[in-house]
Amino acid sequence: MIDVRRLQLLQALEHHRTVAATAEALNVTPSAVSQQLAVLAKEAGVPLVERQGRRFLLTGAARVLLRRAHVIFAEMERATADLAEYAQGDRGVIRVGSFSTGISDLVAPALARLRTSHPEWSFEVVQAEPEESAEMVRSGRLDVALTMSTRHLPASGDPDFRVDPVMVELLDAILPYQHPLAARTSLHLAEDLSDQDWIMSAPGTAWHECVSGAANQAGFQPRVVHTVDDFSAVFSLVQAGLGIALMPRLAWTGLHAPQIVVRGVRETARRHIVALSRAGSSPEPLLTAVREAASKVPVPSVGPFAIAG
Repeated sequence: MIDVRRLQLLQALEHHRTVAATAEALNVTPSAVSQQLAVLAKEAGVPLVERQGRRFLLTGAARVLLRRAHVIFAEMERATADLAEYAQGDRGVIRVGSFSTGISDLVAPALARLRTSHPEWSFEVVQAEPEESAEMVRSGRLDVALTMSTRHLPASGDPDFRVDPVMVELLDAILPYQHPLAARTSLHLAEDLSDQDWIMSAPGTAWHECVSGAANQAGFQPRVVHTVDDFSAVFSLVQAGLGIALMPRLAWTGLHAPQIVVRGVRETARRHIVALSRAGSSPEPLLTAVREAASKVPVPSVGPFAIAG
């Protein structure tokens, strides 16, 4: 009989292409990967990989087996969910991953609510950035990941994953209190902000990709004068009057920083926040609780100033 865990390893090899990359993703040694693949081949009764130099290539038999793997894994997830329902909702520990602001503004309020409504559930929270979330879900290190629409999100229709929408997060302009645009109730991305000094994160990060993509679509390239990845550092630079930033709404909610103005922006950048889980699983009741928390995320004030000292 074929061991499902070894079948997952074969699927990981298909995804990562090399034994070394597969071992790194699964946090095991390359020799352990090779040994488990050899055992799987004996269980299957046919060769599943063949060596070509330093690389291992999947055989035709392996690809036949993997065509069934997605169905097998989805059914295993459904069976787990059915057993949990039979046991009256006692699911043990559910591992939840999220980017930092998602934890503070969505996951934490959701879990606080679930402690009352579903006291039999237990959750373990792990900070997981978008670039690592999918692999952590795929390998079983996370049961649910709160992530966002970046190039790291699995392609639509990927049979390994279930994707549930949570919210559309807009990005708002963060300005110094004394900025000439601070008296405006809303701003236009290109007309008002294209000639400003910008504060952004490093190229290749989710925030940078989102902002630069929206700016390019609006017809300009931001003039970046400060490059920082920490949101608290961004606010310090804005407070000092050293530039403006277009920041995710979840990054400034609950902030109490003097001399900062938050303004909505027309044609702004936006990103889709989703719950990522394995195909066949159910992210409930966490999904409902997270969506409720998302519905309470505040919007920029329409008054003359949003945050003053």
